[in-house]
Amino acid sequence: MHFARSCSLIMALLGLSLSLGCKKPAIPARGVIPATGGELRLAAQSPESLDPILSNNYWEAEIVLQIFDGLVRFDANLNTVPALARDWSVSPDGKIYTFSLRQGVRFQHGRELAAEDFVYSLSRLLDPRWKSNDAQYYTCIRGAADFQTGRSATVAGLQALNPWTLQITLDHPYGPFLRLLAQQPASVVPKELVENRARPFGQNPVGTGAFRLERWIRGHEIALSANSEYYSGQPYLERIRITTLPALSARESFQLFVDGKLDCSFVPEDQNALAGHDPSWTFINRPVLRLMYLGMNVADNLLRDPNIRKAVAWAINKSELFGSDADHAITHGLLPSPLLGSAPQGRPDLYNPQAARELLKHYKRKPRLQLWHARVSPRRTELLAHIASQLESVGFVVEVKNLSSMAELLSKIYARKAQLFLLGEQLDYPDPDALLNRLFHSTSPANPFGYSNAKVDALLQEAQAAVDDNRRAELYNQIEAMIVNDYPVLPLSMVKYSIVCLRGVQALQVTPLGFQYLPLREVWLKPDN
Repeated sequence: MHFARSCSLIMALLGLSLSLGCKKPAIPARGVIPATGGELRLAAQSPESLDPILSNNYWEAEIVLQIFDGLVRFDANLNTVPALARDWSVSPDGKIYTFSLRQGVRFQHGRELAAEDFVYSLSRLLDPRWKSNDAQYYTCIRGAADFQTGRSATVAGLQALNPWTLQITLDHPYGPFLRLLAQQPASVVPKELVENRARPFGQNPVGTGAFRLERWIRGHEIALSANSEYYSGQPYLERIRITTLPALSARESFQLFVDGKLDCSFVPEDQNALAGHDPSWTFINRPVLRLMYLGMNVADNLLRDPNIRKAVAWAINKSELFGSDADHAITHGLLPSPLLGSAPQGRPDLYNPQAARELLKHYKRKPRLQLWHARVSPRRTELLAHIASQLESVGFVVEVKNLSSMAELLSKIYARKAQLFLLGEQLDYPDPDALLNRLFHSTSPANPFGYSNAKVDALLQEAQAAVDDNRRAELYNQIEAMIVNDYPVLPLSMVKYSIVCLRGVQALQVTPLGFQYLPLREVWLKPDN
């Protein structure tokens, strides 16, 4: 790789160390001074829209992140830290958030940012006319329901107290709210450009971010150039060039990397050994916030028996399933380690085949189970066969049911017609509420297990309303333990992602957010000499 040339990067798993409150990004350890300039080439799936409230996949969200900012953002450890808000306070009852904005911040077209821009942007996010899939996460803002149903022309809980002070009032305290404000849909946008119908905003995005849209040639490339007026200092890179492709596979991108046409790539599992041993490459492999689990339909006539569910859980040898699989990190808990409430030492492995056999001896006939999944890959089919074999080894009779699509599988699951099922869950934001409340609250439409525990419901509501993160962590740890002990689910693994880059690409950091949150403002390119 030559510094004067571009560096290519498959846009998927690269997160970056963040620097706050200083005009230039922090100097890396050991006195290394980052080089400025150069072009970082990326490859991404062709986006449809770069409007923050309409970006509906990871590829779009990644590009949006470079162009726009919100009030707060995540650091490398998923802490919520200042962005366009230099500081904030929360009322004792957890309902009122008051943000003091940085002064002198400008949109990329030159206008200065004001608090009223956030009132407009968050109101627009909630406006049903824009049909944002993410609006559902922000309806806790006071007056959102009246605004969405047309009973009010404004959102009562959004107020600009003065040009530099924004106040957001909630209907009820909601612990995850600050983390939601760090997500891309809560980015600030300029009203005058959004409402310019001659230039659709999704194709002509303008924000306050570290990079601005230079050009977008549909079906070919997107070019982003450094924002010299960025509030924390101009980024090190001069430009990001994104080659847009109709589809993007790990195998295709890795071959392009090996051929010298890319500088970073996804790595197919069968190429991990090659990627990890070349001294001129940097190989990164780590888990992200995506849980794979074996779900149990607790409304099923057989699986409503807790002893049957215990026997299922005790029969599964995860080390045999994933021990050598570079794309999975075995887990015995529901919450990934970076999240509030995750068990510091992890939870114990439940594998105990002899105990499972002893439980099943009390049944006159071998219990018959159906294991459901969508036919997605030969590897997944092989995994299902191994799970079935382990269940049969303790005394179950298992039939594997492979459906043609994930939509068909989900239809069966939510109709409570699937007994056991293999699924994955990607967290929408880094808070335990995004997983535990969504999957395990008895009234959640996304609860795939038919699981209902009044005490878990009450604790989930208490954890949502708690303002103190330490208290929330205690509650979620307790909730996770209760759910695991009820056996509606067996956590199997956290999905891992592998990438490889030439060593000249610096300041890359893979975070547990994976695809969802990959700022590039601190990436720099090391000169060859």
